[in-house]
Amino acid sequence: MTSSAPHLHEASTRTDLVDWGVQADAIEGVSRSSGRLVHKGPDNRPEVGIWVCTEGRWRLSIPRDELCHFVSGRATYREDGGETIEVEAGTAVMFPAGWTGECTVHETMRNVYMLAEDGPATKEKTMTTTPLMRKPLEQTDLVDWGVIPTMIEGESRTSGRVIHKGPEGRSECGLWVCTPGKWECHVTRDEFCHFLEGRCTYVHESGEVIEIVPDTAAFFPQDWKGVCTVHETIKKVYMIR
Repeated sequence: MTSSAPHLHEASTRTDLVDWGVQADAIEGVSRSSGRLVHKGPDNRPEVGIWVCTEGRWRLSIPRDELCHFVSGRATYREDGGETIEVEAGTAVMFPAGWTGECTVHETMRNVYMLAEDGPATKEKTMTTTPLMRKPLEQTDLVDWGVIPTMIEGESRTSGRVIHKGPEGRSECGLWVCTPGKWECHVTRDEFCHFLEGRCTYVHESGEVIEIVPDTAAFFPQDWKGVCTVHETIKKVYMIR
């Protein structure tokens, strides 16, 4: 894509996907993958996109921190240490680098994802369970994160809930909510966003206009600068690497 902030609308329903072939390391059945990239950086770092996988069971090893927001289907992830994670539509999971186990897809699943940096196998060192959030749009125990400090018009107030934050704030992911207003935007680290509700307009310093509507997957690269106008309160699942 040529956009300053690559993005796709209708991430949960679009059908113009690319066949990515049969899932490797099958245990049972033949799972076939397809998807669509939103962005892939140098050496595939980071990678953002949509991934669809049909029924089957297979081994997997996750080399980099990965946030998956599952938007349809059902699957069970079983980690080699014994943890079991049931996912369905509306489950956001942050799989840490070094996660190994198997996945059983019960009903064709789709997720919107970001693969961040390579990293050490940190799960055993820093956490006992894999961080996740169920039904982001139904979350009520949000933390008030205050008013955007670079307001131009109005008073956009932010709130949210962090799922995970790694060393030096890396691989921070969670839910972010922002009320209407207009403000200057400077993205200080690469950020993946899956917008779930609301409407806003980003205008890059080059003049490019990016309209955000519900179910938009977007990638804002480090040092993206412009202006954001929130027309209707936005809610998004995000990951900052």
